[in-house]
Parts: sequence; structure tokens; C-alpha cells
Amino acid sequence: MSDPKHIACLDGWRGAAIAALLLGHFYPVPGINFGTLGVNLFFVLSGLLMTRILFVQKQPLGIFYRRRVARIFPSVYLFLAVTTLAFLVAGRDLSVLELASAATFTNNYIVPDGPWRMPFGHIWSLSVEEHAYVLLSLLALLTRASRRRSVRAVGAATAAISLVALLYAWTHSGAALSRLWLHSEVSAFGIFASSLVFLLGLGARPSRWDWMAVPALLVIGIAAHWWSAPAPLRMLLGCGAFALAVNRLQHAPQAVIRVFEFAPLRQLGVWSFSLYLWQQPFYQLVRHEGMHPALGLGLSLLVGAAAHYLVEKPARAWLNAHWGKPASARPQAQRMVG
Repeated sequence: MSDPKHIACLDGWRGAAIAALLLGHFYPVPGINFGTLGVNLFFVLSGLLMTRILFVQKQPLGIFYRRRVARIFPSVYLFLAVTTLAFLVAGRDLSVLELASAATFTNNYIVPDGPWRMPFGHIWSLSVEEHAYVLLSLLALLTRASRRRSVRAVGAATAAISLVALLYAWTHSGAALSRLWLHSEVSAFGIFASSLVFLLGLGARPSRWDWMAVPALLVIGIAAHWWSAPAPLRMLLGCGAFALAVNRLQHAPQAVIRVFEFAPLRQLGVWSFSLYLWQQPFYQLVRHEGMHPALGLGLSLLVGAAAHYLVEKPARAWLNAHWGKPASARPQAQRMVG
């Protein structure tokens, strides 16, 4: 997957990830936490895409960070502002700690003693991605001169994450372990495992086993998320299987590729980031205040899609077109208006 061109089935993968998360939140399936499964599908896709950008395309870090900020920050901060304002208008108790930790992408470390009062708990997974992007970008900067050094560096990071996860599972249990499992030094495993698979070239060439590899890996990854599976098994086997599957997806049987290229699934993938952000208030209303799941899901889709077109897409396009570029490089019409 070193080709920088757009790969349509990866939009469908992203759509499957957000569909799993929505299913886990609004229509839970006994036995499998589809919310966690969806997050891990996002993580392995991020690992593949960021590695392609940083290690293959060798995008300058200034551009890399600007584009990440343009994609993420406007949507997140508007979400936090609107939600906080809604709490104030409704007379609900605010948690400054929860707001501050979400705004600084540290709420996977700063966790309240009880349930999150404000609908910001889901930003823990976005925090993991942000932390992983920083480390991946630094590793890319230090090792770009040698593919072998890149493999060793990312391999060492993946091994370190695995060892930390096993150590936490050995020394903690219950709620304490659940909190530690939110930490980036554990939950970033899927991102780094997928990055390592990419750098090793394990998804680059067709194989005679492709007719069964991706379907089997997907089944293994889903099965590893069974409720009674130990946390290390869910991470190492489940995320590991998903990391291999997403890297080999373009070589999957055409029937599998057609599923991931299904237009509605790809559309969900296009909306996925805004859906991820805005579903959380409605999830909490369903879970804690009796809103019907169908209404919560419908409002999540409506508000998330609207936020994509009204906030995420235009803010990202404007910042990418203007931020960091000299005035002479900006569109002529914009300069004339200025």
C-alpha cells in the first residue's frame, strides 16, 4: 500500500468502524463490545495511513501537523464549546476537569472517579491517536534515511507497548486495569502494530492465500473482542488481526472489497469523524436518561452529517489552503477580497 493514491475500500473500513461504534452504543450486542471493536478498527486504519504519509510520502512535519490540526481541532473545540454551552443553559453541573482534560487531549489519563458527567469521555481514543501521531512523526524524522531503521524503531515501540500492556494486566485488575487500558502506552498498540505491518511490507504483495486471509483475520479480530477474552488477548490478537487485515484489504477477494466499497458504508466513512464526536451526547441521553435508541441514533446521524458539511469540511479546506502559506501563494480571489 505504498501507492499514495486514494483506496476506496479504506473509506468503507472507516465506515465499518463508525458503524460498529454506533451499534455498540445504541444497540449493544450481548457478548461483544462493538464500541471497543470500532475504536480498534479506527486505530489500525490510522496506523496504516499515517505511516504511508510519514514514512513513504515523507511529508514534512510542519505540513503533517498543520493538516492534523486542520482536520481535528476546529471540530473538537466547537463540539466542546457547544456542549458546554448546552450544559450551562440547561442548568446542569459542569466539570471543569473533564472539559480541560478533553480540550488538552489528556482525558485518557485524567479520568474522573465515577462516570464522566459530561459527554467528553469518548475523546480518550482521539487522545491516543494524537499522542501516537507525535511519536510516529518523531520516529519518522529520525529514521527516514533508512527503511530498516524505521522498521526497527516502530518494531521497538510496538514491542514496548506490548510489554507494558502485559505488565499492567499482571499487576492490576478490575477498574484499575480498565483505567490503565485507556493510556496511550497501551491503547496505541493497534496504531503501531498496523504501522509495523505496513513497514514490513506484509500487505504489499498478493498471495495465494488472499482468498481467505482477510475474512479469516476479520473473524479472528472480532472473536478476540468477546466479553470474556482477557484484555491482553483482545489487544494483541484482536488488534493484531485487524492490523494485518487492513493492510491486506486491497488483496482481499472481490466480494469482500465490494462490501467495503458499498456506497452507504463509504459515506459513513466520510462522515465518521463528525459522527464520532457528536454521537456521544445522544449516547449518554439514551444510556442515562431514557431516550429511545432509535431517536438517539437518528439524531447522531443527522447532527454528525450536518457538522461534517458545516464545520469539519469547510474549516479543514480553509486552513489547508491558507495556513502556513505566504500571501503570494494564496488564491488570487482571496487576495483581491483582502
